[in-house]
Amino acid sequence: MRDLFGVLIRHFFGRFFDNELVSTQGEVHATLSKVIGLLAAPGLICFWLMPKYTMLVFVPPKVAEAASLSDKMFFITFSMAVMGFVTVLEWDALFPDRRDFTILIPLPINLPSIFAAKIVSLCAFVVMFFVATNAIHTFLYPFVAMGRYAIFLGVLGSMGVHATVMLAATSCAFFFFVALQGILMNVLSFRAFRRVSTYVQLLAVLALLMMLLLFLDTSSLIHSAKNRQLLYFFPPMWFLGLYETMLGQPEPLIGCREIALRALEIVLIASALSYTLSYKRHVKRSLESEDVLDVVPSRVSTLLCAFANRYIVPDPLEQASFYFTGKTMVRSRKHWLYLAAYVGVGFALMLQALVGVFSRTGSPAIDVPNPSLLSIPLIISFFVLSGMRVVFAIPAELKANWVFQLSEADGRQECLSGVRKAMFVFGVLPLFAALAPIYVFLWGWPAAIFHTFFDIALSLLLIELLLVKFHRIPFTCSYLPGKSNITALWFVYWLGFATYAYSMASLEAWILERPLRMAGFYLLGCALVAAAYFYRNRHLAEGFTLIFEDQPEPVVRTLNLTAPGSW
Repeated sequence: MRDLFGVLIRHFFGRFFDNELVSTQGEVHATLSKVIGLLAAPGLICFWLMPKYTMLVFVPPKVAEAASLSDKMFFITFSMAVMGFVTVLEWDALFPDRRDFTILIPLPINLPSIFAAKIVSLCAFVVMFFVATNAIHTFLYPFVAMGRYAIFLGVLGSMGVHATVMLAATSCAFFFFVALQGILMNVLSFRAFRRVSTYVQLLAVLALLMMLLLFLDTSSLIHSAKNRQLLYFFPPMWFLGLYETMLGQPEPLIGCREIALRALEIVLIASALSYTLSYKRHVKRSLESEDVLDVVPSRVSTLLCAFANRYIVPDPLEQASFYFTGKTMVRSRKHWLYLAAYVGVGFALMLQALVGVFSRTGSPAIDVPNPSLLSIPLIISFFVLSGMRVVFAIPAELKANWVFQLSEADGRQECLSGVRKAMFVFGVLPLFAALAPIYVFLWGWPAAIFHTFFDIALSLLLIELLLVKFHRIPFTCSYLPGKSNITALWFVYWLGFATYAYSMASLEAWILERPLRMAGFYLLGCALVAAAYFYRNRHLAEGFTLIFEDQPEPVVRTLNLTAPGSW
């Protein structure tokens, strides 16, 4: 029986990583090791903090303790955000799904054993990410913070306090989402739960990103006498109060320790009750219900499709890839979540920039185009388009790509053209259609029209850059983990973002100063877009094969110097 229970635990634990993102030639641990490495990397910030705490040795203890509050809040915020992201992304795996029940229920395994195995695997999953996120700074930060006054017992005590607070904070974030899911399961019907879960996950991803990226703005309020009461709405602040009281220090805000303990108590009780009560109900509904999609189009969508078929995608193959790309993004919750993460980063950066502008200048003039306002659509469009490019690599139903493999002999260029048009129609047009009336109201028609066309031209160029040598139909190809150099990729990514969003906004502000400069931009912009289209068509005309299975890098790399037709 113990062997059977261990098999169930390994099965449920593996289901957290059982997805169709990995190529059949790939290994899950390659991706997992990189994720764990990325989560552990922020702990190395302790080495960067060493000069700061070396100087704090010469100041009074109260001043040194106050200077350490922002660092402690960073570790707490990062840990809570990571655990929140992990829980939200694994939302569907918190309970066994229909495949688990279909396979396990006919076997001679009682339901309590399945329930207990799921609980154990869930706890092991949480502990793994907790250790990966907090192990390094739990060990290093007490040494760095205590400096030359560090003694063995004192460091061990600080480590214990640090680990306890981090565990309490991450547990609060994890069990909050478990309790939220359990409550929704008990209150809503199965179909309503599936529909509401999508929006809950999207809002959760956006909220976690905002909490993480706006950390600097909130941590600065700790030492400010103005608006400090806002920190009561920032959950990491509760556990910072717990941290300080466990160290024997006064709380930055009165009552934070009690709020943290009460919040942890509430989410633990709520998650235990809701998880237990909804388990049998979830079993029954998972076996009896079906995922039914509403495939009857509305009148508005019918008219829009007729317009798109006539003026945007007249070719049948373009229509196939265009609608397949758009409908997959709309209907797949998994792809919505990944795209929401990218868009959430864009919104957080936009809000952070606006908050900085208003806090520095008080009431900046918004009736005059300035780089801060001009960069807003560029920031959002960059993350929308780059997010779409990322989710294109995530298969929707990998086992069904045989349909595309059988019909990919002809019309490859038309299929890829439909993908580009889908990125423009679903990613660019809604954004500028929503923002254009605002800019018309603020700046008038001439500046608003130029601004819109300026951003559209840049968006078209960005689409071409993102899809260079993209020889795949979105959502139909697996990928092999470990091929990309993440460090170099992130450097190029942020460099491109800074150039696209901020440098181009400054250029646009310079152009708007003199109307004659607009004519030069229109000529240059048209030339660049035409050159991008020419390069793309020339590249596609050389011939290529659509990729449906990512391949590993060859052990021996050749230079392809052999002339065609030679031996």
